[in-house]
Amino acid sequence: MKKTYPIAAVFAALLLGGCNPTTLGLAASPLFHESDHVNFLNANYAAADQLTMQAQQRLPKGSTLAVATLEEIVDRSGQKIITNPNLGAVMADHLEQRFIQLGYNVVKVGTTARGAVTGLYQPVGKRLSVRLRVTDTKTGTQLAVYDYWLPITSEIRRHMNPNSGGFPLYRMREGFDEMIDR
Repeated sequence: MKKTYPIAAVFAALLLGGCNPTTLGLAASPLFHESDHVNFLNANYAAADQLTMQAQQRLPKGSTLAVATLEEIVDRSGQKIITNPNLGAVMADHLEQRFIQLGYNVVKVGTTARGAVTGLYQPVGKRLSVRLRVTDTKTGTQLAVYDYWLPITSEIRRHMNPNSGGFPLYRMREGFDEMIDR
């Protein structure tokens, strides 16, 4: 009878752990897009993990990578206006950190590198759409592609212009963030 308790505890932990999409550091999948408990750093690390898994045969560990600052997609009457440059820089920094941890040689943009990581992001209501690409700099071939969504939490809003994207829908919870996002 005593042997069933440890087995039941392990089984319960596995079931409860599966309820949160960030349990294993994974980015929010479309199935869990309503979750407001996504860790911004872990989501970007998981994105770097996905890119390396896709590109590992053509871009092995030890290769040089240049990670560009992610750009915001904003189109107002044909003019490209970047309203959240800090957010793109923070996400690029997270990606750089993770690529270094994974064994890649990260160099500055403009330096000769075997692969280039570029990305776009766009605030859409209360969520952030992120698109990442890894390109072979010699051939121009895309080696990896990863798109993901994140809820715009206070952790992300810290790096955003409060008036970006027209009417700031993500500020509707202003004043409640400290209670909700904890």
